[in-house]
Amino acid sequence: MQLCCAALVAVAAWGLSGPRAAHSALAGGVIVTVGTAIFGWRLFAPGVAPARVLARGLYAGAALKWLWLGGALWFGLTRANLEALPLILGMLAAQIGFWIAMARVR
Repeated sequence: MQLCCAALVAVAAWGLSGPRAAHSALAGGVIVTVGTAIFGWRLFAPGVAPARVLARGLYAGAALKWLWLGGALWFGLTRANLEALPLILGMLAAQIGFWIAMARVR
């Protein structure tokens, strides 16, 4: 769902600003999707465990996700020369996709 929402923004960016903007928007969506995967991987790494271990996984997963997001955003804006606005909009769209998916799971 996250990548689908980011792809919609990428298509809109392509139509409005061209392929470089679309690439930046899609990269933003991938950054957030990978961050969510890192969080889930770390959260559920202990398996079925007591609440204390699960809470430790939650904090570690959140920390790793934020480190990934910060590093990937820095890399995208400085080294990869992605366009800032489409990158941020792709990230936002992917996050909205996460919220939509969580509402559907309920």
